[in-house]
Amino acid sequence: MSSFEWSLVSLLSSSIEQCESIEFMPLTSTDEYQVHCHCEENRYLCINVDEIRQIVNLCYSLIFSKDALDNNQLNSVTRVLLCCITECLTSWNIRRRLVLAKNILIPQELQFTEKLLYLRPKSEQLFRYRRWLIQTMNSIDEIPVAKEFEICTRASERHFINYASWSYRRWVVDYFHVDLDEELNRNRLWLETNISDSSGFSYRGFLLSRKGFSEQLIEQELKLDENWLKFYVDRESIWIYRQTLVFIALTISSIDRKAFLTKELDLVKIFRENFFSIRFSRLLNTLLSS
Repeated sequence: MSSFEWSLVSLLSSSIEQCESIEFMPLTSTDEYQVHCHCEENRYLCINVDEIRQIVNLCYSLIFSKDALDNNQLNSVTRVLLCCITECLTSWNIRRRLVLAKNILIPQELQFTEKLLYLRPKSEQLFRYRRWLIQTMNSIDEIPVAKEFEICTRASERHFINYASWSYRRWVVDYFHVDLDEELNRNRLWLETNISDSSGFSYRGFLLSRKGFSEQLIEQELKLDENWLKFYVDRESIWIYRQTLVFIALTISSIDRKAFLTKELDLVKIFRENFFSIRFSRLLNTLLSS
C-alpha cells in the first residue's frame, strides 16, 4: 500500500466521519491537482463522482490484499467503500467484527448508518446492519424510538415504495412495543401527503393486524378510506386498500356478509366511474355471487 493510496483513504474516511451528510457530484480538478472530496461548512461532504470507480477499486484492493490491515485501517477502508457500495456484505461483516471487538462504538456507528441512509435510502443491507446494531446494545432504552421513525420517514419520502424502509419500521414497532394508536395516527398523517405510495397502506394493514381486527375498527378504516376517495378517486392505492379492508371484514363473524357487500356496491356508485372503481365493483359482485 503506497503512501498516496493510504492518504487518500484516510482523507475520505476522516471527512466522512466529520460531516453530517454525503453527496456525489462533479468537482473541478486541474492538471496540477485532483479534487477527490470537498467539505462545505464542515457539514456537507461532496465526493467527486468521477473518482468513484478509482476509490472503489482502491478499497477492494486494500481489503483483499495479502498485507493484513490493522483494525483502524479496516475501519477507514470499509467506511469509504460503503459510501460508494452499501450492499458490500464483506465490509458490513468486517465492521460487525470491529463492533464486537469494541474497536467501533455503537453510538458512532449508528450516526454513520444514518448518514448512509440519507445517501442510499433503499439499501436493505444498511437497514439490516442498523437493526443488528440496536439488537447488540445492552439496553433498548438507549435508543430514541422517535429517531428510528424519523429515519424511516425520511427514507420513505426520498424513495417511493421503499420496501427496506417499511420493513425496518415494522421491526421497530414490534421490537420497541410501540403504541399502535399513536403509530396509526402518524401513518394517517403521512399517507395524506403521500397518498399514492401503496407501501404506506400495506404498513397500515400491518398495524391493524397487530391491533387486532374488529368490526368497529374496520368500519373506522372504511370511513377513512371513503374520505380519501372523495378527493383522490383516481388513486389505485386507495382502492387496493379498500379491497384489503373488504377481505378482512369478510373474516369477521359478526359482520353480515351480504348486507356488507351490498352497502359497498351502493357506496361505489356515488364516486366518479373509472378503471379502479369498475374493477372494485366487479370484485364485490363476484363475492356476492359466491
